[in-house]
Amino acid sequence: MEYLKVKCHRCGNSFHLYNRDISHEEKPPHCPHCLVSMDKTQWERLIDAYFTFAEVNKNFRKYHTDRGEPLFQVELLTEKKYVKPEKIVLNDGLMGWTGAGMGMEEALKAMPKPLADIVRNPVPNRNVTDYEK
Repeated sequence: MEYLKVKCHRCGNSFHLYNRDISHEEKPPHCPHCLVSMDKTQWERLIDAYFTFAEVNKNFRKYHTDRGEPLFQVELLTEKKYVKPEKIVLNDGLMGWTGAGMGMEEALKAMPKPLADIVRNPVPNRNVTDYEK
């Protein structure tokens, strides 16, 4: 059974939305902890995405049973953590070190040589083991 786990960044709590709660006829959900409601447009987009994703997983199961295809199950996970803009601290030393805000040649001169070499000559996809010695 698919369901959505929703994180409310207003109060920091999470809640679940189950299939029975997800339809265009339903009002946008609200956080049960702080009662803030989701935007209607985003709710409609989320419904469409949810049912598309659920159908893909359903088809994986169906094709495995009917056709003997390999069975997969896909989960959508969000790795990035939301950081409130007021919590972000810029380190001017880092910006100068990476050459941020400069032209390319000026930035390459400001960077330490190993970093500048990587920017000038990027290495195509390699395995991490190529670098571990």
